[in-house]
Order: sequence, then C-alpha cells, then structure tokens
Amino acid sequence: MPDSATGDGRTIGIVGLGRLGTALQGACRAEGTRVTLTASRRGGWQADAVPGVLVDASAPEAHPDVLDYCATRRVPLVACVSNLTDTQWKALEELAEVVPVVRATNLSFAHYLQLRIAELTAALTAGRFGATTTVRERHPLGKAHRPSATALALADTWAAASGHAVADIADERAGLAVSEHEVTHTWDGEALHVRHHVASWTVPARGALAAADWARTAPPGLVTMRTVYDDLTARSTT
Repeated sequence: MPDSATGDGRTIGIVGLGRLGTALQGACRAEGTRVTLTASRRGGWQADAVPGVLVDASAPEAHPDVLDYCATRRVPLVACVSNLTDTQWKALEELAEVVPVVRATNLSFAHYLQLRIAELTAALTAGRFGATTTVRERHPLGKAHRPSATALALADTWAAASGHAVADIADERAGLAVSEHEVTHTWDGEALHVRHHVASWTVPARGALAAADWARTAPPGLVTMRTVYDDLTARSTT
C-alpha cells in the first residue's frame, strides 16, 4: 500500500461501501474526484495512491485501522460514523492534533440550515413569546441509533441557544429511506414546524465531498460540519 500522497491532492479514499460509501463513489464520478482507496469488510483495503483525504463511512469496528492510516500518512479525515464509543471519540481528538478531522454527524446542508433556524427561533422566542419545543425524527427500520445523533444535535442546539431543554424527542422507525427530522415550536393556538426530509443517499454524499474539499487545506484540529458550512457559506457570500 502506498505510503505518501501523490498527484494534486483532489483525490479521496472511502472506507465502508454501504449505502453512503456507494453513493459517495457515484458523487465522485459525477464531480471528477478520483477515488484512490477503498476499504470494506469483503474487499479489504485497496489503494492505488494515498488519497488527499479519507472519508470513513464504515462502522465502529474499522475505527482503529482508519485512525492508524490517517495518523501514519498524515491524511485528513471526514468521520461519518456516529455511534462511536467515548474512547473512540477521544481517539479522534488525539488524531486531530496532527491532521484535520471533521466530525460529520450529519452531512446535509439543509440540516445545517435547520440548526441555524433553531438558533434564530430561540433568539426571538424569549419571555412572553416562549414556546414549547420538541424534536421528532424518523428513520427506516434497521436504524440502530435512537434517538439519532442528528435529533440529539437539534435538541442540544436548541438548549444551548434558548437556555431550555426540548420538551420531548420522539423517534420513529418506519417508512422509506433516508430520514426526516422536525423541530416543532408550539404556542397557544399555533405551531411552527421546521422539517427536513432526505430522500436520497446522494444528499449526504455531496456533503461528504464538500467536507473533503474543505479538509484538504485545513489546519489540524477537530471540527464539526457546522464549522465547514459556516466557512463555505461565508466564502460564497464575500
């Protein structure tokens, strides 16, 4: 397996060839990003060259190999596995001391906007305009994590911005791919629903590519997709 990066850096490695990893391969073909490394349970690690950035869309079991690869070859990491242990999250922090690491709980740009809307709503609904706020999430059957990391992120964002915890987090396992997340604010006689629906794995795949492009030139450190989208949207509006 190659030991150092080659080419202009606009290359990517994909660990995990499930739904997200496969969609990411398709997005790379569409955007002209070369995949120089793939890794999966069935195929093992296959590499033509060290990629400019590695996207981990696998499972917690692959985490030690992913961290070792990135640390040894100084490759930035986009970490898309949400159900890691506390020890594994700590290991990500340690890796971030030497390479950029994006902790990608949710890769969607519209989810980023949903978080920003929650913050705006919190700033405007204090005092006499205070609302009862709840979070609802739906994933297909088979989604193990409940509540999802995205639902918890929405609840945490609301609590940090408003100073009040959400009244409830409802999780449902039914329906079609991929997911729905909804924040509801309720007053006497009216309610505001901010709903985000993802119907294709192409959506998070595009987000993973955006994170990879950002990480290629970032300094070492651990950031979330909030930082990535804050930076990218600031660049596009200046």
